[in-house]
Amino acid sequence: MDFRSRVALWMEPAWARRAREAFAASPIDGWVAIDARAAAVFSAALAEQLPPGHHIAGTRWRAVGRVGGQDDVLFAAHDGRFAAVHLTWQKETDPRWPRAGLFASLDAARDAIAWRDEVDD
Repeated sequence: MDFRSRVALWMEPAWARRAREAFAASPIDGWVAIDARAAAVFSAALAEQLPPGHHIAGTRWRAVGRVGGQDDVLFAAHDGRFAAVHLTWQKETDPRWPRAGLFASLDAARDAIAWRDEVDD
């Protein structure tokens, strides 16, 4: 593990590490677990992209997983909620973007994402 990865792991809040490890233990089909360093990068990107009035703004989110090769990232909040977000990689002004689904728990996120993937097939 390189120095930056060790620092990211050390700086990661305990609740975020637990959420990331829970996701890594049983990832959603088609999604991949991420390390603390990637979690910090995606979390900072989300914070920069959320405009005022967005339905998930005002909460501290930490990335736990993503769809490999795509911009869909799963985030956890301190209160146990999860959000699946399609990052746009730009500062948004319209509160409809980035597109995000909000879930009460990791299990609820897994169920909704699995159901959506079945419908899309």
